[in-house]
Order: sequence, then C-alpha cells, then structure tokens
Amino acid sequence: MRKIGVVLLNLGGPNNEEAVQPFLYNLFMDEDIIKIPLKGGVKRGLIKFVTTQRAKVVAKKYKEINACPNGCLGPKSCSNRQANRVSDCCSATNPLTEGQRRALSKQLEKNSEEDVEYIVLTAMRYWHPMTDHVLDELDKEGVEEVILLPLYPQFSYSTTASSWNEWTRRVRARGWEDKWKVHFIKDYHLHPKYIAAVNQRIDEGLLQFPEEVRDEVHLLFSAHGTPISFREAGDPYSFQIKATMEAVMEARAHDRPHWLSFQSRVGPVKWLEPNTEEFLDVLHGYGLNHLLVIPIAFVSDHIETSMEIEIEFKEVADELGIENFICTRGINDMPMFIEALGDIVRENTSKKLPESVEAKI
Repeated sequence: MRKIGVVLLNLGGPNNEEAVQPFLYNLFMDEDIIKIPLKGGVKRGLIKFVTTQRAKVVAKKYKEINACPNGCLGPKSCSNRQANRVSDCCSATNPLTEGQRRALSKQLEKNSEEDVEYIVLTAMRYWHPMTDHVLDELDKEGVEEVILLPLYPQFSYSTTASSWNEWTRRVRARGWEDKWKVHFIKDYHLHPKYIAAVNQRIDEGLLQFPEEVRDEVHLLFSAHGTPISFREAGDPYSFQIKATMEAVMEARAHDRPHWLSFQSRVGPVKWLEPNTEEFLDVLHGYGLNHLLVIPIAFVSDHIETSMEIEIEFKEVADELGIENFICTRGINDMPMFIEALGDIVRENTSKKLPESVEAKI
C-alpha cells in the first residue's frame, strides 16, 4: 500500500480570544506579506505592540461571528476540543477547513486505486495546526509522497508562496529535504469543477432576491486585495482573479452584468483597485440597487466574508440606499469543490517535483 500525504494549506485563524494577538503577530511577522525595514528585537517589539493594540478590535469581530458557539468543530489538535471548552471567539476558518479536510479524505478513499492510501492533513500558516505539527504527523504515518494543496485557487505571493516558503523552511530545519517526493499545486483557478461550484453558489444567491427584481441583479466579484507592488513584482494573482471571473461568466453565457473589486485593504501603500467598500458608492451612482456579492478569492466563509462583506459592507450599502445586498455562501465543503480537489490530487500523484516558487518580492 502506497501512502501519500495530502496537506491542505490555509491561513488559519484564532480559536479563542487569547489566540488573537499571537495569530496577528505571526501574520505581521510574515515577510512574504509585510516588509518592515527593521530586524531582530526591534522588529519583534514593534509588531508585538501593534498586534496587541489591534487584537482588541479584531477580537470583538471574531466574537460577533463566532464559528463554534456550541462546541469545537475544528481539528483534533484544537485546544478547545482537547480541553472540552466552548469558545466565544473562534474563526470560521478552523471548522470549515476541517470540514473540507474530512470531505476530501472520504472522497479520495471512495475513488482511489486499491494500492493507494491518502493521508489528508491541514497545515495552517498563522495558527494551529501549523507546519511542524503536520511534518510530525506525516513522519508518523510513514508516507512516501506528499502533495501540497493550497486552499487558494489563485496563486499569490501573500498566500500560496508564503505557505510554500514556510514548508521549505521547516523541512530544511529538520534536514528533511530528501525525505519525501513532494508535489506542489501552484494554482487551479480555472478548474471546471471549481468554476461550477462558484456558479452553483451564484444560482443559490440569486434565489434569495425577490422574484420581481432578479433580472435587475448585478454580480459583484469581490477578491482579497494585495499591494500594487506585488503585481509589479510579477505576482499573477490579480490576473488569475480576472480569469476566474471571466470563466465563471462564460459558463453562465454572460447572463447578467458583472463587476470586479478588491477588499481588505490595510496600511498606507497603494492596493489593487477599485476598493469594494468605495466602489459601492460608484455602483449606486450608476443606479444599481440589487447586488449579489461573490467573494471570489475565498473557498470558505471567514472574517472577510462574514464580517467585512455581510456586516460592514452591508451597512454601507444600506446607508447608500441599495435595496438588496446579498453575499453568496463560501463554497466550503460542497461536493463539486471537493471533487475538484480530489481530481487535482489524483492528477498530481507521482508527478515530478516542481521548481521552487519561493517569493522574491
């Protein structure tokens, strides 16, 4: 029996209020995302101060959209599950990624060759379970090959490359560079089943509008933004986002008007535009009163969808007088998306190790 490890790569999220600051600290320390011209203790001290202050505001948001109000739905490694504790401040990334992991494991078990066993694990970038934990699990399971599968359909220096770079650092620290044959999935932003899953969510979202206005609904694709400097350095993310949107609309035979904007802007540097929050005013100025928002860069619901779009942006839309403002659900563990992931895994089993995609920003 060949054992193949499948590692789902994701950002992760805090699972209780005490975890918010260290989660943010890990995020701000990631040089693939934030370049701070400081080193050593000075840099660590500054980031600790900033994240300590920011955590107070962020924790309130996680409490408002708490994902596990009745008990832990995350992985076995979650401290809440181990302590039999109910959190009032948990990111939806944790239970939803665990749901995707379980669904993919079942899908691979049902549709794989008899001589192959897939061990599906999750490595979060900024909170547990992190890469070192997964390396221990892969070693314990005795896997022969590893497939790194990002839960980011579009490649970006700030997500996909960051997770790959962290994997590379942790493997090198152990001297395990030659331990396994490793396959890295760079992107799958045009996979037909992924596109079909997005369209299924759009169809579901359209049914939430009053029947008499459905023909007037415009689609607003909202993607997580990145600094313009990333695109100038060769990051294909913004181009792949547009390609995904165009593939979705082509599959729909361009059945209604659509727009693209970017959200989650932070800091003083220039980011991809238009900014979603500001763009709502523009769209309202065009006379649009019925918007279905598709969080196109996300494969699960989390703080950028449940809080930023569904609460904060909806408040802006209401103030502008937009009559209907609805956000589609994340594709989460819907069968079509899990089938897409399963196809990708099987297609990449026993393929050649790719060249490093270490980000040079």
